[in-house]
Amino acid sequence: MLDYQIIPARVADRPAGAGCWCLVLHGLGDSMEGWKPVAQLLGIDSLGYVFANAPDDYHGGYSWFDLSQDFIPDPGQIRRSRAALEELIGRLLGELGIPSEQLFLMGFSQGSLMCVDVALRSSHRFAGVIGISGFMALLEEFPAAFSSAGRQVELLLTHGLFDPLIPIAFARRQRDQLRALGVTLDWREYPKEHTLDRTREVGDIRAFIAAHGAVAPPPRR
Repeated sequence: MLDYQIIPARVADRPAGAGCWCLVLHGLGDSMEGWKPVAQLLGIDSLGYVFANAPDDYHGGYSWFDLSQDFIPDPGQIRRSRAALEELIGRLLGELGIPSEQLFLMGFSQGSLMCVDVALRSSHRFAGVIGISGFMALLEEFPAAFSSAGRQVELLLTHGLFDPLIPIAFARRQRDQLRALGVTLDWREYPKEHTLDRTREVGDIRAFIAAHGAVAPPPRR
């Protein structure tokens, strides 16, 4: 079982099973601690969060899968992490007392890959999926790998124009592959590197979450 932490919504006295939640997955070498500030950045008091650590130790942080020198993800480790995430999601739905339609998935880099990979294959239909500065693997397994729920999921995928680790041209090609497969996605680009833009990008993520089930207030000044 993956290590995780549940942080309830800031709305007081919300009954069990009410409202939306967001499962957040970090990138290579990071941990759940590195992404906990996103809750304050988004400023959505009605949204609860679950932060999870990847399964493998990696230089003081964690990793979802190994990468070759050619930046090719290890397919066996992706499948292993996918199974661990599916187990975690099943546990969370029971623990939180919600249907999957009230759960968002959000990930950065490796975490983005895992969120999208799981959502397109899962029997659960999620509220929405947010992939930040990510990429995909095992796309050759589609369309056969689609679940019926996966064909209906809506994605927000964001990327930096100046990303030195995952070049924008590569990300755009994968975007086009997903669209050709019939995946519904909103694609956004920002003048950033391999990071999170705390103004425009955070605002777009907030708007996506609001449009898909969670009430979001205006950005805080």
